[in-house]
Amino acid sequence: MKKFLTVLLVAILAFGLVACGGTKDEGGSSTDGDVDVIRVALLLPFIGDQSYFDVTYNGLALLKDVYGDKIETTLIEMGEDQSSWEVANRQAAEAGYDIIISGNWQYEGAMLTVAAEYPDIKFLNFDFSDAEANSLDNVYAISYAAHEIGYLAGVVAAVKSETGIIGGVGGMDNHGIRQFMAGYMQGAYDVNPDIKVIISYVGSFTDMGAAKEITLNMIAQGADVVWGCAGGAGNGVFVAASESEGVWAIGVDTDQYVSLSDQPALANTILTSGLKKCDQGILDAVTAIINGTAPYGTQKVLTFADNGIGLAENDYYLANMSEEELAIVEEYTSKVLTGETTVIDALQDPSVYEDILAKVTK
Repeated sequence: MKKFLTVLLVAILAFGLVACGGTKDEGGSSTDGDVDVIRVALLLPFIGDQSYFDVTYNGLALLKDVYGDKIETTLIEMGEDQSSWEVANRQAAEAGYDIIISGNWQYEGAMLTVAAEYPDIKFLNFDFSDAEANSLDNVYAISYAAHEIGYLAGVVAAVKSETGIIGGVGGMDNHGIRQFMAGYMQGAYDVNPDIKVIISYVGSFTDMGAAKEITLNMIAQGADVVWGCAGGAGNGVFVAASESEGVWAIGVDTDQYVSLSDQPALANTILTSGLKKCDQGILDAVTAIINGTAPYGTQKVLTFADNGIGLAENDYYLANMSEEELAIVEEYTSKVLTGETTVIDALQDPSVYEDILAKVTK
């Protein structure tokens, strides 16, 4: 790894990166020229969504917990303007970071373009979409079994529903979100073949108002459990649930009961969350890069069995689930863990989405 540079050079490079939306140094700095410091940058459009981007950002904290002063971590907020994403990745590469964490379906193309230009820098795609594109010799790509996340959430929703009607609010209607939703419908259907599932899409990952209105419409149709799978827009699901009697919400990506603890009216609607453990995935992948064991040019999908995804089983969840309900959830989710149940994957086979949708909307 490169020797840590002087404070002056770091400041100059940081100034250049601010033009892309700003940086946040998570690890402090050292001017001891005899100490090798691993410099890691994480590029995200923004943080503060209390969901997907925030749990990804927490990966930097986990790295600091493990590596301490041996690692310097920097968050680079690129903004939501897509034209800035390639620029941000290129400036990070020119700044001399040893490991650049970027990617996901929104901007992996920008990352991969830059990665091809800087073969000596190691890139981690923290949530790849296109496996074939992530085959460069300096890129390691990980992702998460989103269909299994959906399945776990669907099982809980069906177990907890008293009306036999549940909802699913997605951000964008694309293959990635349909992967979540198909799993959700399958999990609910496995528990209750007579379940009715209402699925709708916001068309945005930030429009809370639209998500709230969609959720209220589902509640008016009888839904008493609604899964918000829409990033920051998903908070609108919790607002709607908080204004409705007898309605539970389910969060996504991070434990949203915890992340929204400063807003108890919203947090108290969240029975559990389907966890996409991007922070743990980043820690494990960066560790593999540091140890020289990362299989560059390949992609790894982290599953329930890998502890890459799961359910938030916090005290609030346990307090609001009966022993019988918990036993049913365990019965169905354990089958995914052991491989007895194969969860349909609408990302690999888009046709399964329409098939399961027909079963739960008949």
